[in-house]
Amino acid sequence: ANLSPLVPKLTSEDMIAEFSQAVDWAGCTIRAFAWHPHASKFAVALVDDSIRVYNASSATVPTLKHRLQRNVATMAWKPLGASVLAVGCQSCVLVWHLDPTSLSTRPSSGCAQVLSYPGHSPVTSLAWAPAGDLLLSASPVDTAMLVWDVSTESCVQLQWFGGGGVTYLAWSPDGSKVLAATPSAVFRVWEAQTWTCERWPTLRGRCQSGCWSPDGSRLLFSVLGESVIYSLSFSEYSGEYRGQVGGSKTASIVADLSETTFETLCGEERIGGEVTAMAWDPSGERLAVIIRGKRPPVSSTVIAVFRTRNSPVFELLPCGFLRGEQDARPQLIAFQPCFKQGALLTVCWSTGRISHVPFFFVSARPPGGSPGRSPVAMASASVREQPLFSEAAGDEGSARDTPAPPPVSPRVPAAGTLS
Repeated sequence: ANLSPLVPKLTSEDMIAEFSQAVDWAGCTIRAFAWHPHASKFAVALVDDSIRVYNASSATVPTLKHRLQRNVATMAWKPLGASVLAVGCQSCVLVWHLDPTSLSTRPSSGCAQVLSYPGHSPVTSLAWAPAGDLLLSASPVDTAMLVWDVSTESCVQLQWFGGGGVTYLAWSPDGSKVLAATPSAVFRVWEAQTWTCERWPTLRGRCQSGCWSPDGSRLLFSVLGESVIYSLSFSEYSGEYRGQVGGSKTASIVADLSETTFETLCGEERIGGEVTAMAWDPSGERLAVIIRGKRPPVSSTVIAVFRTRNSPVFELLPCGFLRGEQDARPQLIAFQPCFKQGALLTVCWSTGRISHVPFFFVSARPPGGSPGRSPVAMASASVREQPLFSEAAGDEGSARDTPAPPPVSPRVPAAGTLS
């Protein structure tokens, strides 16, 4: 009953490759990456189904292996916890409970809880509530996303009809809302108190990637095959309207990354194409976007970096491009959640290398002064409106810039330049 009619002909591996946030999940040695929310620690899932945990303050590199840990598609560290890592696999969710003081390099498989539910596999996306009390899991063949209470290994289904399964989840940092993408040209934004939602049909394809502003008031997302970034703004309701999603009803295009020509020291160069992944740093001041060229060579895949501001008006300013070494293509991007000096962007490359690129900046909101305004800023007043309207569905799902040596372990080699 849960099998989505939209993905009946794909194998589990094909589905993971199709819906993973990695640009080329099947062809890269790194398949998933996750920063710890509070420490200089990250997990890397490799093509051999092992997971390695690197910690800047320890020389020990634990390697996690489990008989059910196959075809890892996603990972997520539990907020407000020391070392609890959720792993989305082909047949289940594994929740590793690691001892941060242990010197063991091979934690026992007994340290992992197995969370499974009939018809809920493969698991392609996970999202912890910012409070750390709930874990969401999603599968493209299951029309319900599951809300897990990990401590009791019990779950509640958030069911809807139409649009197929669930391919990608993103919980807003303030805990109020959840983006849930589907294999079809529709996505939903759930309100995380009463678990009601609004349904958003897109124009041409499925929602490929999305990220929230730090206060949860704005959602940036991309659509499969398109070269633009869309924005939705949200307002907070109180009183009798409390618990509603509060969407702006109309999405705006805030960036057009179609192919264009640049003059460089090496001559003319064409950059631009499909937006495949996005990451917004926790300060809300840098946005990184993987852009895949629509024409050969494939190596034209680059990372564009933008300066951003969400208040008093939304602004998105081009900052530069990130490239890897020769023939290295970006696969995954993530900002470290607890980097205090600015923003630290991590890039996983097709060569198996990992780069950490810090951006040191002065806040755009100086104390006691008004925010600076750039004459080329793309503000909300000048963006193009799109006929992308929400369809209220609150009753259908109720379910009670300067590179510098990074402050991380040098065991992972860096490969990348900022231009």
